Amino acid sequence: MYRIGMFSKLGKTTIKTLRYYDEVGLLTPAYVNEENGYHYYATDQLFKKYRFPLKSKD
Repeated sequence: MYRIGMFSKLGKTTIKTLRYYDEVGLLTPAYVNEENGYHYYATDQLFKKYRFPLKSKD
């Protein structure tokens, strides 16, 4: 699992965008820690067809 900052970098988006996606129900975190509020995303969420395609480093 990735915290929101690392997930945003891997998905080539911003934390603000991820929080918006969560707000509108487009992409919700796999887990939110109740104690500190950290948002965690799973690896498979990066590979969703219409979400965040990974770009090759060619």
